Amino acid sequence: MLKPDQYFKNNEHHFPAKNRHKARLLFRRAIRQYHVMRRKYVVDPATGRRVQTFLIGEFVKNEKTQRRKVKRYFSGQVNAGRPSRPEIKLLVARIIILWGKYANTSATFAWKSPIHNLVQTEFELFVIDLFPRLGASDVRRYIETHWKERK
Repeated sequence: MLKPDQYFKNNEHHFPAKNRHKARLLFRRAIRQYHVMRRKYVVDPATGRRVQTFLIGEFVKNEKTQRRKVKRYFSGQVNAGRPSRPEIKLLVARIIILWGKYANTSATFAWKSPIHNLVQTEFELFVIDLFPRLGASDVRRYIETHWKERK
């Protein structure tokens, strides 16, 4: 698990001294909320508690000469395919807002890919190191989709 205060301390040179404390608090809160959202809890309608799954019913399944009961559980995953990751979308939005408000430079990426050995921006260096530690390896895709969805 990433320790937000330790990571911020290693990268605090991006933020001026007068804004550093506020930025560290918001960064810590963003990382903690990311970890909380990643746990994938659902609310049981019967009890109102947060649980991993809850029983929604059962059905009878025929298997050759015998029948058996199969219980169905709801775990929050509704659609088939790759799961959407709203926790990463929220984290990206919070990091961009935090960077734009408190950092020395703007939250931008170099317009060419890193293959061309361009000088990377401070924001790009900060985010490219942060997101893979949190389990989101395709950083550029998440940032670009955030910018597209903002408009």
